[in-house]
Amino acid sequence: MIIINIIGILVLCFGIIALRLVYLSSATTGVSIAKYDSPKSALLVTDIQNDTLGISEYGNTEPLIANINTAIEYANDSEMEIIYVKQEFTRNPLDSLLSNGMYQAGSDGADLYNELSIQSDNVFSKLRSDAFSSDHFENYLIENEIDTLYIVGADASGCVYKTALGGIKRGYRVFVLGDSLFSVKAGKLNTMLEKYQTKGIEITNIKDFTQTQD
Repeated sequence: MIIINIIGILVLCFGIIALRLVYLSSATTGVSIAKYDSPKSALLVTDIQNDTLGISEYGNTEPLIANINTAIEYANDSEMEIIYVKQEFTRNPLDSLLSNGMYQAGSDGADLYNELSIQSDNVFSKLRSDAFSSDHFENYLIENEIDTLYIVGADASGCVYKTALGGIKRGYRVFVLGDSLFSVKAGKLNTMLEKYQTKGIEITNIKDFTQTQD
């Protein structure tokens, strides 16, 4: 009986963990955006934080940061909306466990990376992978009549992908800059980008992005 009880407790614990993981990592759904008279585009910089740059699998991060900063500077020069989103977990013990203690709200690790070009005050925190899970973020896009997103940042198989899906589900046109994405599975990035395209997410790069702003 004791063994059965222990097994039951373990199953319950694993179930709770699995449900929390699904909740945190799933793309959200929402109401389709309106057709704006003068729609705008925005550059969305995702999860470029101190903890992100400490992930060993990313290796040499300087080229990617350079590309991201180039995109930010071009967007700023062209008066495009620039939005930063960052991952922040609460002090919930389960979230701390699942995140390996990273991205804790209020910590230095959760701050935007100190070498990231900051060109706007539009910074939104999210608990879940999909930035659209933040009402403040989604309301900002609606209030500013943004219907097109260009996404850079981390991670190509996680938050970038889930945010892009969240945008597609709401009727946004979504681009990702393939040469400005972090991926812990760098060798499979091209395969991941192919998956993006099957979902209606468009792929571009720094060169083409900057030309669209000329």
